[in-house]
Amino acid sequence: MSLLQLIRKSIMNKDKTILKTLLLGSFFASLSAMLGGSTFVFTRYVVDSIDPFTLSFLRYGLTGLILFLLSMSIYMKKKFFKTDLIPMSLLGLAMITLFPNFMALGLEHTTAARAGLLYATMPLCTVIIAYFFNIEKITINKSIAVLLAIAGVSFCMSEKVDENFASTLKGDFLMMIGVLSASCFTVFSGKYLKKYGNIPVMIYVILIGTIFNFFISIIFGKSINNLLEINEFEVAALLMLIIPGGVLMMYCWGKALQLISPTQAAISLGFNPLSAILLGSIILNEEITFKLIIGFVSIVIAIILANWKPKNIA
Repeated sequence: MSLLQLIRKSIMNKDKTILKTLLLGSFFASLSAMLGGSTFVFTRYVVDSIDPFTLSFLRYGLTGLILFLLSMSIYMKKKFFKTDLIPMSLLGLAMITLFPNFMALGLEHTTAARAGLLYATMPLCTVIIAYFFNIEKITINKSIAVLLAIAGVSFCMSEKVDENFASTLKGDFLMMIGVLSASCFTVFSGKYLKKYGNIPVMIYVILIGTIFNFFISIIFGKSINNLLEINEFEVAALLMLIIPGGVLMMYCWGKALQLISPTQAAISLGFNPLSAILLGSIILNEEITFKLIIGFVSIVIAIILANWKPKNIA
């Protein structure tokens, strides 16, 4: 075999490895996004029986406990710098306290499909937040993507899903506060994830957020005795929120970010509203409307556009 043939074979093998890594990373990111979409449905299913504050405490508290037990050896070996503890605690407040509580509060009033659609705008919200904090420059593509997403979501949110439309809009507003909180985590967590790794940071963030959730549930939550009154289907939904929608979702997202870039992973978030729309229709009997489909398509196009780069740009 000639030297030229060896070089060609080496390049082909390298290309195959890159493609395999991209496909595997995209699979984990897409699975994580689909599991994330399902959490809106299961939250909507149980939120009338378990108040939002107690639900957030239980879900993330048990998720964090399981992650800690599975990764105890990794976490215990990791040492955090004292100067990073306060900002990382604020990340826990944003992602594990504000996001799930406002999400659950919103889902008391709005549909799972609308919530999933709003959550899918998170990559675009991060673009705006990163721009205002001089972390990332905004491009023409990203500007058009944000405008397209706003137009699509506004068109979808204008649809009256029930007689009490004001209550639905209140739910959308609360959900959007949660999305902005999660976006802040995405923007500011990068350097800590790179410094300490995905699992140690997530366990610490969940621990701090769960402590906040505990006190919030004590002050604002209903009696924990209400848990004894939930039926077997609500128990199953709660388990779905903790294991597939908590532990597995976070593991898949962390695995995806080990294989592909955050930009490549962000494109998969289009699967989030898709699973919320389909499961919402099957489990909650939510209607799949024309406006909902238009909103979903506009979000997917906006996410792809925001992350698209011409080949001639490094």
